[in-house]
Amino acid sequence: MSDPGARTRTSVVLAVLIFALFTVTVVALLTSARPAPDRAQDLAESLRCPVCQSVSIADSPSEQAVAMRQVVAEQVAQGRSDEEIVAFFRARYGDWVLLDPPTRGVTLALWLVPPVAAVLGAVLVAARARARPHAGAGLDLYEPDRARVDAAVTRARLATTQREDQP
Repeated sequence: MSDPGARTRTSVVLAVLIFALFTVTVVALLTSARPAPDRAQDLAESLRCPVCQSVSIADSPSEQAVAMRQVVAEQVAQGRSDEEIVAFFRARYGDWVLLDPPTRGVTLALWLVPPVAAVLGAVLVAARARARPHAGAGLDLYEPDRARVDAAVTRARLATTQREDQP
């Protein structure tokens, strides 16, 4: 037999070690230097690829996207602001080049349609829920069907009663 006190001491030591490792990890994560955000990458993620059309230039392997990423990197290196770089691409491609289009003009519909559709869907669901019969309300069955259901329920009750009566 092993000593219960030794097991307890081992468990306490193990718990203290785990807590110490956890503490060291948390302190290291909180005090470590974070890398500066990559402006060129952030900008590339906000611009649509003209070839792929459904992905950003950061994610696209097309030659056009590679060239656009290079232009973004060059303009960041030249010290241009994010707004200036985005304006450069908007001047060449229009608002379409932005993955998140501005909330004005024609693109306003892109921002308004989803919430309007959600509200209309909620109203439709609420209206259908109100029109639905309540849980306790009787169903309108065709009379022969109602008679068949009543007969089946009666047979089931009799069968249950007969089983309970048997030893």
